[in-house]
Amino acid sequence: MPSFEIKPAIEFSIPALANLLTRGFEGYFVPIQINEAALLTMVRRDSADLSASRVLLKDGEPSAVALIARRGWVSRLAAMGIVFGARNRGAGTWMMSQLIGEARQRGDRGMTLEVIEQNDAGVRLYRKSGFEVVRRLVGFASVDPQVISGEPLSEINLHEAGQAVTCHGIPNLPWQLSGESIAQHTPPARAYRLDAAYAVITNPELKDVTLYSLLVEQHARGKGNAMRLLTSLFAAFPEKKWHVPAIFPEEIGGLFERAGFQKEKLSQFQMSLRL
Repeated sequence: MPSFEIKPAIEFSIPALANLLTRGFEGYFVPIQINEAALLTMVRRDSADLSASRVLLKDGEPSAVALIARRGWVSRLAAMGIVFGARNRGAGTWMMSQLIGEARQRGDRGMTLEVIEQNDAGVRLYRKSGFEVVRRLVGFASVDPQVISGEPLSEINLHEAGQAVTCHGIPNLPWQLSGESIAQHTPPARAYRLDAAYAVITNPELKDVTLYSLLVEQHARGKGNAMRLLTSLFAAFPEKKWHVPAIFPEEIGGLFERAGFQKEKLSQFQMSLRL
């Protein structure tokens, strides 16, 4: 039987953690390359806490890493990667039991995560650890929408967009869509407003643009404001390939389909555990 132990991630260098994460996602459903800049962005934007994050050692060798993000009474498993040599040997189950036990010791009241729905092994692991599905998260892609004209957009501070999500977002949004996360985005990302509708996008000067937030204030929903905003974004930044990552609740996915987006094949489960 392999011997397992865990150490705080803060005891390892940023390059070493980035490399271990990349190795841990080798052969994953989608290619994931974690460099130092990407890891530091997760620490800043997603509240990853390296003092609460853990590296698993199998027979003395770093073989897995779990990034734990924390806000208030809730923690999130932001990423967990296990290298090939430690997979299917009980490392995931053992590590999850340790992480959950530590969360309880910290006084956390809940733990959350997202996992690709088609990742059967990952879903089984988290269900076995006590997590339950909150909702399905979906993503979309649209190739160069043909929009001739739109309405003028007002560019706003990204922090203002985050505040709007906090005030008007639907309950229990996925961590990355929460107002706290949106407020931590920085340029070259941009935030725009059209009346009571808000959007946050990645650098619009690039060919591929990702939509990270789309929100309509509660009193103005059901009146076409989200569609107006999307149409105006397409007109303002023509000849782009638009992407919606699979972090958006399925219940609002119909909006993107009406706007001409195609649903991606891979989806995620938002899962939670009450501690």
